[in-house]
Amino acid sequence: MAVVRRTPTLRPAPAAPVSARPPRGAPAGLHGAVVVGGLTLAVPIEAIREVVPRPAALLPFPAVRDEVIGAIDLRGAIVPVLDPVALLGVPSPERCPVILILRDANRVIGLAIESIAGVLPLDAADMTQLDLRDGTDASGQPGGARASRAALIRAAFVHGDTRGLVLDIAALAALEAMPLAIERSTATIRPGSVTTGVPTLLFTVGAARLGLAARVIEASVPEQTIAPSPVEDDLWVGWLTHNGRRVPVVDTLRLLRLGECRRTQRTAAVILRLPSGHLVGLQIDAVNDMLRIASDEIKPLQQFVVGNRSLFNGLYGTDAPSLLLDPDAMQADAQLGTVGRICDKTEAGTGSRAAADVERERTNALRAFLLVRLADRRFAIPLSQVEEIIATRTSGLGLTDRTQGIDDYIIHRGRGVPLIDLHRVLGIADNGNGAPFTVLASADGNQAGFMVDELCAVERSSVQLLSDTGGDRAMARIAATITTRGATYPIIDLRAAIETLCPPPPPPPPTDDVRDDQSLAFEKPLQTSS
Repeated sequence: MAVVRRTPTLRPAPAAPVSARPPRGAPAGLHGAVVVGGLTLAVPIEAIREVVPRPAALLPFPAVRDEVIGAIDLRGAIVPVLDPVALLGVPSPERCPVILILRDANRVIGLAIESIAGVLPLDAADMTQLDLRDGTDASGQPGGARASRAALIRAAFVHGDTRGLVLDIAALAALEAMPLAIERSTATIRPGSVTTGVPTLLFTVGAARLGLAARVIEASVPEQTIAPSPVEDDLWVGWLTHNGRRVPVVDTLRLLRLGECRRTQRTAAVILRLPSGHLVGLQIDAVNDMLRIASDEIKPLQQFVVGNRSLFNGLYGTDAPSLLLDPDAMQADAQLGTVGRICDKTEAGTGSRAAADVERERTNALRAFLLVRLADRRFAIPLSQVEEIIATRTSGLGLTDRTQGIDDYIIHRGRGVPLIDLHRVLGIADNGNGAPFTVLASADGNQAGFMVDELCAVERSSVQLLSDTGGDRAMARIAATITTRGATYPIIDLRAAIETLCPPPPPPPPTDDVRDDQSLAFEKPLQTSS
């Protein structure tokens, strides 16, 4: 979520009769978790523009609604701020030192909160959809503040040890006379900026500001008491309990060779998920922000060697930059892998976990997949292949090849990128409404966009291979499935599809005049597997 300086205007949002709206289901996917009045609220990650510290004093602002307590100057933009007590009816917190900037389309508003709790990958199984009926008064009209609050809650959720409610940002923006800052200048907004970029958690450890991609984070946990490490080790500082499982906690600064963390009996942590399925906690002081960061917003560190350079990805931001950690390097780090393995061996040795279960987890490691919908069918795409997700746009260039599923070409980040119609490739009838999302992937330096109807969720599952990988499935390489939440999803291998569209060039012809059967075979058209 790139921050762009804009000059907003203010106007009350149009009134929407909340009692007339049918209940809407809360969407699955990544959510930012925040705490207000002791209540944990989940907000879809695309509805969070940024998080900023609350100034010592808010700017005065007309009280067009009881929830409006003032405004902030956000780099030259005046953004109204809402009181969570009046808005949601939660207990009054001691203080709300943070302001969450919420986005609805091109409109923004601030909500005072106590703290950030991290990023949660919520799916349908985590959520209980709520139909909170609006109260009415004696005249049959909507029942005021209580009805408005009911309209803001879309679902309740349980994710591990975290429980809370899902906030409906569209319903918040639709409340009568709700003042939102209208972002009129869109010239500097990249196409698809709401969905572009890698969801990233920013946090502090001592004086260091760090960031890590959410795809490798199991959870962020608030401060809690940690048990001492069973071994004498400078890196491994203790244990914490997460979802009934003991997780080792390491000294983040010592791992990064940037010093050492303050030794304490209580700490917060970001829990890193290793490819083997083991979990390791990174000691932190606080979570500061959650946002999407595009690759071109990451500034390189050049070739200078500072700290554990192999774990660094680059710098983000200018005024107060954060050091972004390389998610793949963190998962592959030998020290973290050793701590994770020792952890499981220790648990197995004490009888809390059978050694056979440990070995099974190693050999059947879970992989992350993006679940998507095509018409009435759902598929899984390996999350490691997803480079970017953008809103589908067309160029009208006319450069198409329907036999290969190429529906159009667009210019994206300085090169021509084909848009692949997966409905046509997989033989699925299109609903005719157009696929609103494009998933970008690459193979051997060639990038293509694959159009899908809906982004459903991110799930982790083991893979089941199919014995039959030929026939009409060869182009999309559906050779395996995953089973999660009682449903089976075919896996679409986007890299294999790109390799099929970009076959290697044939070898050069032989120099002698005599050609054998093998050399003649190279002159035949390349065949895909069938």
